Amino acid sequence: MVHPVDKAKDVVHAVEHPVETAKALEREAEEGRSPRTPLIALTGITLFLSVIFAILLAIALTLYFVYGGK
Repeated sequence: MVHPVDKAKDVVHAVEHPVETAKALEREAEEGRSPRTPLIALTGITLFLSVIFAILLAIALTLYFVYGGK
């Protein structure tokens, strides 16, 4: 069983170094042996689609208000 202090240190380390954490998650997902692999993949896809949705929403609202939306 993981000690709570050790787990907290891992979380702090992950927050301090997000680039290394992202690279480690990418390697873990590529290997495909971890039980977290589907969750990592779904999270990546969700983030990617959320960014696309936010950009399209910003463009749509800009056009709506520029051309006299009521």
